[in-house]
Amino acid sequence: MVKKSGNTFSKIIEGFDSMDSSKSLELKKILNSYPYFQSASAYYLKTLKAQKKDSYQELLPKTAILTFDRSILRNWLYSDEIKDNQDKIKTEKYSFLDWFDVINDDMPKVDEKFDLIDEFIKNSPKIKINNDYDVKSSFKTDQKIKDELITETLAKIYVKQEKFNKAIKAYEILSLKYPKKSSFFADQINDIKKLKSKE
Repeated sequence: MVKKSGNTFSKIIEGFDSMDSSKSLELKKILNSYPYFQSASAYYLKTLKAQKKDSYQELLPKTAILTFDRSILRNWLYSDEIKDNQDKIKTEKYSFLDWFDVINDDMPKVDEKFDLIDEFIKNSPKIKINNDYDVKSSFKTDQKIKDELITETLAKIYVKQEKFNKAIKAYEILSLKYPKKSSFFADQINDIKKLKSKE
């Protein structure tokens, strides 16, 4: 039985025509005997697709499960459509000099874009610099840290960076903000003054 089915399947593959309904019936008989025969299932699926049978949608997931690589199955099922699309693509054959003409036809579009950019640059208003603005004074005011932004962590950072004057000022502000911890902040200020005197 296996040998007979193998010979039948070989003959089907040799002269495979997906529109031939007799081959579709032979493939169905083989699949009834060997339901997990992947190649026969794929060929049968292709005949169903070509003949636009309703059972195509039913068999497609089953065949996809049997298939090792589904992308190969998909490409094989749609190979006829791909060939048709490739035939429709018009191949343009130009000589070497003809290509210059084709390229030059596209060049005016590029030139128009450059002209538009140049025109915009000429006509657009310039950004004027305000000479009244003093950068140095604005930088100095930005350097001053607002009292509400000062935290204990910032004061500790100042100490680690050895910016002792800023650290002392930060602890003084903190002692005013948090009167309950003022004795702690006073101790911190004394420690900083000792560190400052060691320098």
